[in-house]
Amino acid sequence: MTQIISIVGPESCGKTTLAVALAKRFSAPWVEEYARAYLADRRNYDENDLAAIARGQVDLENRALKRVPGVLVLDTDMLVIRIWWQERYGRVPDWVQATIRSQPPRTYLLTRPDLAWEPDPLRESQFDRERLFDIYKAALAERGTRFGIVGGTEGARLQSALAVLERHGIDPPDP
Repeated sequence: MTQIISIVGPESCGKTTLAVALAKRFSAPWVEEYARAYLADRRNYDENDLAAIARGQVDLENRALKRVPGVLVLDTDMLVIRIWWQERYGRVPDWVQATIRSQPPRTYLLTRPDLAWEPDPLRESQFDRERLFDIYKAALAERGTRFGIVGGTEGARLQSALAVLERHGIDPPDP
């Protein structure tokens, strides 16, 4: 059974950097954030675009799961899309909630907003990261899923993530 590690949290909190570092440490593949490629040439989007992003993210994850027997690292997953949808449009479609409920089990790493903001044309919430962090934390607790909070600079963040994963029975190979 594949052990899935999903990294979630507010924007500009080091999710991609952490995903790459964990994938390297576990010699495992990682699934990129589909929204980056989808929104690369546009700044405006609507609910239809967000639906396409959600379906694209699930497709990337499902294709990776078919190929990966060990550990799989996700730069994001449907929880991020659900919170994004709720923040941007209010009511979240039932199919998004159903997709989340049907996902294989995973261990979540929630990234603290303790890194400096890095400007990016796709980022929208520079001054709202603490509030969004609390929303992620509440959503993970409400679902009763396995998760831990990671923070600190790059090296400390990786060590924090590895400690969370070890507590949840996902032990990295020795470096």
